[in-house]
Amino acid sequence: MPARLDAFHLETPAGFRFCVERTPADRGRLRGTIVHVHAFAEEMNKSRRMVALAAEAWARDGWRVLQIDLGGCGDSAGEFADASWEGWLEDVRLAHRWAAAQGDGPVWLWGLRLGALLACEAAARFRLDCGLLLWQPVTSGKQHLQQFLRLLKAAQVVGKAGGADADMPPQQRLAKGETVEVAGYDISPALAQGMEAARIDALPAAPRVHWFQVAAGAAAPAPAIERLAADCRTRGVDLHVHAVVGPAFWQTQEIELAHDLLTQSRQALGAGQAVPA
Repeated sequence: MPARLDAFHLETPAGFRFCVERTPADRGRLRGTIVHVHAFAEEMNKSRRMVALAAEAWARDGWRVLQIDLGGCGDSAGEFADASWEGWLEDVRLAHRWAAAQGDGPVWLWGLRLGALLACEAAARFRLDCGLLLWQPVTSGKQHLQQFLRLLKAAQVVGKAGGADADMPPQQRLAKGETVEVAGYDISPALAQGMEAARIDALPAAPRVHWFQVAAGAAAPAPAIERLAADCRTRGVDLHVHAVVGPAFWQTQEIELAHDLLTQSRQALGAGQAVPA
């Protein structure tokens, strides 16, 4: 039976955040709430289909799934140029608070790419009571931003971007306090500074963490993930690393689906698996 679909505005001091809520047709069997923290910029758009399929599947499995558009993104209030890392952290905190207030079981933060890094930082900073479900996490916000800024250089090479400061690296322009437009997205200094400082050096002490790495073929976990796993073992963090085969759907030219990722993610939270007390 299809899940029930509702949309609403979550009011925040910085303006409303557009939310989509999926719930099982039979609300009497709710297992808890999964809050999706979306990817950055165009990766968010590329992954919409995959995220929607996962949300629908989890709702059929008995979970409430909340998708929130962060400030300045999607259909939420504000412009992307006004977005900041601190503001997005606050959005995640408020979404978690809303989910916890429903009182229907455990809360999971489900982050994709930069959203996974954002979810980890929010969970650690605000000491959120939640599990973490991480899809292809970005471990360095600085590196992710640098890769994104390269799109501006590529556009300049083919003559699609210019202006008086075309010869000045975008990092320098951001450091001067300028907003930089890249591929249709206005990156503010506040957002850039927050991203550059964000790293997953250690996972927060969440009751359970599922970390999913997607690759075109079978691959061993990267050394950085192995170091994180070792750190988690010493701190008692219940980390489960999953290597799944599939396309990089968040960046492929055509819309693609990672079926193995969806299957294993459902299994990770299957059978009403709750976050241990």
